[in-house]
Amino acid sequence: MLSYGEFLTGYRRQLEACYAASRASQWSVGFEDFAHAVWAGVAKCATDDPGQIPKLLDSIHAEDLALALGCAQGSEPAWNTFLSHDRALLYQAAYAFAGEESQSKELADSLIAELYGVDSREGAKQSKFAYFHGRSSLATWLRSVLYHKFVNEYRRTSRLEPLPEGPSETIAPNRAVSEGDEARYAKCLAEALEAALGGLTPADKLLLGYYYVQGLTLKQIGLLTGDHEATVSRHLAAVTRKLRKRIENHLRRVERLSAHEVERCLDFASRGVTVDLARVLKPG
Repeated sequence: MLSYGEFLTGYRRQLEACYAASRASQWSVGFEDFAHAVWAGVAKCATDDPGQIPKLLDSIHAEDLALALGCAQGSEPAWNTFLSHDRALLYQAAYAFAGEESQSKELADSLIAELYGVDSREGAKQSKFAYFHGRSSLATWLRSVLYHKFVNEYRRTSRLEPLPEGPSETIAPNRAVSEGDEARYAKCLAEALEAALGGLTPADKLLLGYYYVQGLTLKQIGLLTGDHEATVSRHLAAVTRKLRKRIENHLRRVERLSAHEVERCLDFASRGVTVDLARVLKPG
């Protein structure tokens, strides 16, 4: 197997040309980091057929790789460039997958937070950009990552329903219930949601109010709070998860619903529940 050292020695001239074309220096990405990322992208093919390396190097999306590395390493200019170029693409792709505005926005924002990076146990920031090696365009990779995230989330929330294989297929409806049961489930969910929202801290309420009531973007919220928009996204995702757990607990312990009935109640969340969010989320 060709080692990284052998790869660097044997293909240094081509790597240097690739690095120069990438304009990685504008994101403060060094040659060694760039070369390691390229090696990670071609290593498997290099093992199977080292003769393919020159062709693979020629096909590397060098500028996309340099931008991703800059973002992963915390370059603010790189991150701002990524957001200005690719955030709209993520929102559009998320809407194509989810088919619902609020869900697609949450899906895209969650991925943006993962791309920005999460703190590991050792205190280092780990960005999902570390898995991009330039073998495809960044736009293609982002759509693929977003789709897999959508699929995983769908399977988590709809364990008993098959995932549609194509846009022409529709998801099989849940077992039919009476109008009386639907009204009861909707009432239970509305009460659970209001109780859960009422138990949030003022800061969490303010964040949800900014996002869901006022319709502010993550960037706009960050300007108000003084936080980076990816930090706002992580905070919003954490509050949303906490809210869902509280709603489920309320439905089980207060409303005394079965596991199946809880799932039916949560179905109403995607269709809208009659709750005055502006009133419930009012600070103080």
